[in-house]
Amino acid sequence: MAAQIPENLHDLFERPLICALSTVSASGQPHTVPVWCDFDGTYVRVNAPAATKKAKEMHQGSKVAVLVVDPQKPNHWIEVRGHVAEVRDESNGAREHINGLSLKYTGNPVYPGFGNSNIDRMMYLIEPDRVNGQ
Repeated sequence: MAAQIPENLHDLFERPLICALSTVSASGQPHTVPVWCDFDGTYVRVNAPAATKKAKEMHQGSKVAVLVVDPQKPNHWIEVRGHVAEVRDESNGAREHINGLSLKYTGNPVYPGFGNSNIDRMMYLIEPDRVNGQ
């Protein structure tokens, strides 16, 4: 059964705060990168170009963690430890998702991309297994 994210921590996903996403490499080493994220009420969602290291490390069932800290109130934070419950490609909402994140984080409703905006995007739905925060 999925862990619940308390309502008093939802604001951390509603505001344009950078998330630290940690994945585990094939060698067992952690890999942490800053990403945009959101929460749909069930899943923490992140988006990545399909060819990136983080994308290659995330497949259905992969263990991941997300950490978001409020820069104005560092004692207001959330850590979500979970697993990738589903991976969606562009034909299943990944492009719309990155455009929504672009609007949230930059005010631009169309993600401009860094370099090549035609790169295949993937959306990762992370089911919380354990939630810590305050």
